[in-house]
Amino acid sequence: MTAGIIRKAMTGRRLTAALVAAAALGAAGCGSVAYSQAPNRQVDVRLDEYRVLPEHIQATAGRITITARNTGRLTHNLVVVQFDRPLGDDVEKQYGNPTKTLFPGQTGTTTVDLEPGKYRLICTISNHDNLGQYAELKVVP
Repeated sequence: MTAGIIRKAMTGRRLTAALVAAAALGAAGCGSVAYSQAPNRQVDVRLDEYRVLPEHIQATAGRITITARNTGRLTHNLVVVQFDRPLGDDVEKQYGNPTKTLFPGQTGTTTVDLEPGKYRLICTISNHDNLGQYAELKVVP
């Protein structure tokens, strides 16, 4: 009986410590995002279930080439769309063409001309974007 009470007390302390640590990290990280730089307007990303990595990318405005490698187990693709998701029946603005459908291990490329601003890189297959398969592309002058 005593061991059970001690175990519950320890679990409670660990949980409290974990919550305090998570809150501290959340407060410290507010507003600070580290962007991966895309030298020479070349963006390289990995696609898997359900992520685009890296998640935050910065490139210089102009003609940007995006190469996507499918490291997952399902098929994926990649396209550049507007940053803010449309409301209701509004159509999401797409920039350039999506990569071909990529089977596991395949690589595809798309090239887009982008002005300064924020964009999303998404997988348009099924509901992968809704499951978290997107990244932010910040384009600077």
